[in-house]
Amino acid sequence: MLSHAEVVKVRMLQLLVRHATAVSCAERGLKSHLLLRGEQPATLTGYNLISTLYGNVRYVPRSLYARREEMLLKHAHLVAGNVGLVLSLAELEASLSSNGCGEHSSLVNALTKRSKKVVVINEGAGDAAALLGVVRLVEYLSQDHLFGKDQPIKIIIDAGTGTTAVGLGIGAACLGLPWEVTAVMLVDTIDGYQKKEESLISEFRRCFTLHLGEQVLSGLEPGIVQWVERSSPRKFGNILKGEVEICQKIAQETGILIDPVYTLAAWELATQLGQEGNAKVVMLHTGGTLGMFGLAQRYKSYFEMLKDESCS
Repeated sequence: MLSHAEVVKVRMLQLLVRHATAVSCAERGLKSHLLLRGEQPATLTGYNLISTLYGNVRYVPRSLYARREEMLLKHAHLVAGNVGLVLSLAELEASLSSNGCGEHSSLVNALTKRSKKVVVINEGAGDAAALLGVVRLVEYLSQDHLFGKDQPIKIIIDAGTGTTAVGLGIGAACLGLPWEVTAVMLVDTIDGYQKKEESLISEFRRCFTLHLGEQVLSGLEPGIVQWVERSSPRKFGNILKGEVEICQKIAQETGILIDPVYTLAAWELATQLGQEGNAKVVMLHTGGTLGMFGLAQRYKSYFEMLKDESCS
């Protein structure tokens, strides 16, 4: 557990990475179709409830959800019908940037002719366009009154798809910051995350070299993120006995709410590194708070223990 001094050393920032796509679409008059893994819970709470209120939700069996790209594309074509156009977020970004010229001219023509367009956003916003928001965050944090540009910093983050971690690495590399990004792997193997990193960097270069310039992106190569195992590995989505109580203790002692699926993994590593060395350690909080509602339904006995302890 962190003492008061260690809380200063291990800083925490709220980052809305898992932004509410359905809410953003509704605000802009767009229809959202959300594919959620697993079975619909008996009582809608947390993310399931918010998603249902704002968007069109469909629950997908885990066996089908495992083939994510195929699943998303198939549903997109179902929504588009015979007259609609289906394209990825990267294709949309590239077509808008091209001004109708070059290899994307045919896509631009199709965009203007088709009345219905369906854009596929990858799981975890795993697209180059999503990286821009994280790069802007890095630029903001590098201001002199925050972390500055000269101080070595170790940034710790939990990794679902790994997109946010790669975005942090890209931002630090483009701005020439002495920051190290370490991501705790939760879903995939190290080989899978490294391939994702390479793919996102390549896509980012393809989409934004024209805007940012080759000189800015010159040092952008795979290896900008250090991928590490969780201290207690498990199948993604599972939690271990005692972890809910750990989250409760952290919340009561620091006022920071974390969850056992995502942010606890980053907290544990940040705490360890903060006690080992003199470098500033920053844990980036990726949200996940609403997910506690769903966990309380799946792991009732773990949460019943909280109630028993509060009554004692």
